[in-house]
Amino acid sequence: MQKKRRSRTQKSKGEENKRKLKEKVAELLELPKEVVMDLPKITMFGDRNLLVENYKGIIEYDDNKIRINTGKGIIKVTGEKLVIKEITQEDLMIDGDIDTLEFLK
Repeated sequence: MQKKRRSRTQKSKGEENKRKLKEKVAELLELPKEVVMDLPKITMFGDRNLLVENYKGIIEYDDNKIRINTGKGIIKVTGEKLVIKEITQEDLMIDGDIDTLEFLK
């Protein structure tokens, strides 16, 4: 028996439909989209503090660069004197002189 292979367009259509359904459910139930859809939530306070919610893990960490894994890709923070001030399973607080914030897919 041969297995049917789905093309990339079929897979991406299915994933797109799934994403739209999750968005609608989040709206109907008045739930935060970032929680339902596994999206990171980023809050920046000036250029000194950054809060990342709903992250998966830390890939790289030093004084000048922090790379954070999320469900939608990697967040790269660069600057000087960067420190992880607070870390929990859900949240990550970064302090320092933040120069750039990038999303890498």
